[in-house]
Amino acid sequence: MIRSFYLQNDELHWEKDPETLQPTAGKNTIWIDLQAPSNEELLRVEHEFGIEFFTPQEAAEIESSSRYFEDSTGFEANSAFVVLDKGNYETRQISFILKDGILFTLRRTEMKAFAETVRKMKTFKSTTTKAIQIWLLLLETQIDFDADFIEFLTRTTNAVSKKLVKEQSIDEEVLIRITELQENTIQIRDSIVDKQRLVSSLLRSFSVEDPEKDRLRIIIKDINSLLQHAQFSFERLEYLQNTFLGLVNIEQNQVIKIFTVVTVVFMPPTLIASIYGMNFKVMPELEWMAGYPFALILMITSSMGFLWYFKRKNWL
Repeated sequence: MIRSFYLQNDELHWEKDPETLQPTAGKNTIWIDLQAPSNEELLRVEHEFGIEFFTPQEAAEIESSSRYFEDSTGFEANSAFVVLDKGNYETRQISFILKDGILFTLRRTEMKAFAETVRKMKTFKSTTTKAIQIWLLLLETQIDFDADFIEFLTRTTNAVSKKLVKEQSIDEEVLIRITELQENTIQIRDSIVDKQRLVSSLLRSFSVEDPEKDRLRIIIKDINSLLQHAQFSFERLEYLQNTFLGLVNIEQNQVIKIFTVVTVVFMPPTLIASIYGMNFKVMPELEWMAGYPFALILMITSSMGFLWYFKRKNWL
C-alpha cells in the first residue's frame, strides 16, 4: 500500500494508492509512506523518484553505512522500532529516505506510531509543513511509545518483585518471567540506542536547519533518559534473578541439611546393628538374656544423643 501526503493551499491531504505520485501544480508532496508494498509498488516509487530502498537484509545489518547515509542529495537511514504484535513485543526495521524535500518511509507492517503521527499532523498542521518535520515527529512519537513500553516493563517487574521477595515464590514460572523481561529490556534498549545514533547523526548534519536541531536536542535528552531507565530496569532484573537463585540455594541447602541430619542420626544405630550382626562363634553377648533390649536401648540413646547435640548447636 502506498500513501501520499501533500499540502494543497496550506492544507494537509493524503491519498491511498494515488494515480500520480509526483508533485503537481498546486500540490506539494511531502511524504510517501509504503506499508507492506508489493514489488510493483516498490519499483514504481523507486523508478519515479530515482531512489533505491534498502533490502530487508541490508536494513537489518548493524554497520554504520547501513544505518545512516548522507550525501548532497539527501539522507538514507534505517531504524529499529519496537511494536506490539499479537501480544508480543517485536522489533521492526523502518527505512527512511529524505530527498528533494520528500520523506519516503518503508515498513513491512502496520505500526501504531505511524497512525499516531498522521493524527498529530492533522491536529498540528502548521508544524508539519516539511519532510524533515514529519521525520522528527515520527521519531518523537515512537520514543513516546518506547517510554510507555519501559513503564510497562517497570510495572511488570514490580509485580514479579512482590511475588518473589514478599511471597518468596520460587516457582519455575517466576524465573521464566524474569528472563522474558530481561529479553524485552535488551530489545527496547537496542532500539533506543539505534535511535540515539540516528538522532546524533542528524544533529551533526549541516543540511538540518537550526529549528530542527533544537528539536533533535530535546529528542536526544529524552533518549538518554529512557536509556537510564532501561539500564536501571535491567540491573533490577539481574538483582531479582540473583534473589531467585539465592532462594533456590537456600531451599536446596535445607533439603541437603535434612538428609545430612537423618544420615548422621542413623549412623550409630547402623554401626551397633552391624556389630551385633556379625557371625562370629565367640561373642560374649550371644548368651546374654538382656543383650537384645540392651542393643535397642543403645541404638535409641545414640540417635537421641546426636539429635540433642544438633539442637544445642542450633543446627536444627
